[in-house]
Amino acid sequence: MPPDVWMEEGQDATDNRSAIALTRPPDPSDWERFLANAAFVTSFKRFGLAPDLDDDTYRMICLYRPGPGPLLPNLHELVWEEADADVFEYGYQFLGPKLTALHIGQPPSDTLLLPILRSLHAKCPQIRHLSVQCRSSVGPVDPIVSRAVKQLLHLETIDLSLPLSDDALEHLATLPNLTVAKLFLPRDTELHERLTTIPAPIFPRLTVLHVSVIRLEPSLTNLVDLISSCQLSDVRLSAAHDPSSVSLNSFLTALSRCPSSDVLSAVNLSFPMPSSIPLMRSLNAVPPHDHPECTLDISTFEPILSCPELTDLDVTSFFLRLDDEFIRTLAAACPRLQSLRLVPPYYSGRLPEVTLDGLLPLFRSCSDLESLSLPINATEAPSDFTGCIHDSQLLTLDVGDSPIRFADEVAAFLSAHCTHPSFEIIAAQAREGDSNPEHIRMRELHCVMWNQVARLVRLFAKVRSQEREHWMGRSSDL
Repeated sequence: MPPDVWMEEGQDATDNRSAIALTRPPDPSDWERFLANAAFVTSFKRFGLAPDLDDDTYRMICLYRPGPGPLLPNLHELVWEEADADVFEYGYQFLGPKLTALHIGQPPSDTLLLPILRSLHAKCPQIRHLSVQCRSSVGPVDPIVSRAVKQLLHLETIDLSLPLSDDALEHLATLPNLTVAKLFLPRDTELHERLTTIPAPIFPRLTVLHVSVIRLEPSLTNLVDLISSCQLSDVRLSAAHDPSSVSLNSFLTALSRCPSSDVLSAVNLSFPMPSSIPLMRSLNAVPPHDHPECTLDISTFEPILSCPELTDLDVTSFFLRLDDEFIRTLAAACPRLQSLRLVPPYYSGRLPEVTLDGLLPLFRSCSDLESLSLPINATEAPSDFTGCIHDSQLLTLDVGDSPIRFADEVAAFLSAHCTHPSFEIIAAQAREGDSNPEHIRMRELHCVMWNQVARLVRLFAKVRSQEREHWMGRSSDL
């Protein structure tokens, strides 16, 4: 636009510019200049705290612009995150026939997503990458959205937390170029039964599968059994309700039978859904632990321990039963592990059973391990470790609210293995867990002691390194 049509204030104290604002409605000649320059724009992103355009400017542009076409006719990529309800709806004006990548999120209400999604097949028939971020764990059910998704023929990646009908899910499963599918599956779906009647391969090129469900049911296990891709390497399952160990074992067994089991590298399991954890924590909603059918011990995970390329394992559940034998078996079966995270959804003062000695198999067998998140009972000193020093590449040890008694002994043990110069320890802060006053006090105390361990580990590791260099030099002189 000409300079007299718009203005932008100078930089403020935070070195940020304010949004562009129109000073008057554009006339036809102004629009000719706007459209000429708009033709050069292929990517438009609106997100963050500082808006690119003043809110009233969007209203004025959409009110006065000539013609029904998109504001940016050659737009290929659109990122639209907006918390203001009035402005969010203007994202619809950017949809166009050349758009191939769309991410929308942060709506003040999930229902505001629906008008955009309903028109995707008509406005953006060539779209290949679709990402939709809802405010809630599960977006609203809308059959028109399912019909629109069913008509998107070129999708390569989809990240959608709105429930889709079986017709739309069946369409996605048979797309020849779909590589990433992040979906919410509704309950009681018969999708797997429909797919068994289709002669085409099911998810033939899938590399990433993230599934959210209310409850883990046999239908999902049956669906996994139908996957024909040989490239599936990243699988994530989130469920609102804790599954039984039998049902989870069946799901992992199906996963280990997939044609891609030899390339499966990342498995992420979260019960409950990550988005519901803050609410549970605020309500101190710890599930009862007297449900033996939900206990997740090492036998539950046996199927995926046979996957030779497993490098990332992340399990979040209150029903995890970890002990030294669990870690020993896991380390022996998965020597390629680079990231291991076995934690409760939040900390609630439960005494962990994994000891410092229990970490030794990881240090010995998993030489590539860089990130470890594990509750540890560090109240007892480790046994004699002087003859079993193994350098580790571990960069991060997240101990949560692990109890600890003698910081110097723990530091001496860790410094024999955690020798990377960037090694750090992360401990839970006082408020990172339930609101039980005693638990808050203990987390605060343990956090102080783990911080002391982190300082001592760096010091001890440096001393050990200097001693080794000294004696190596002495031996070479002899």
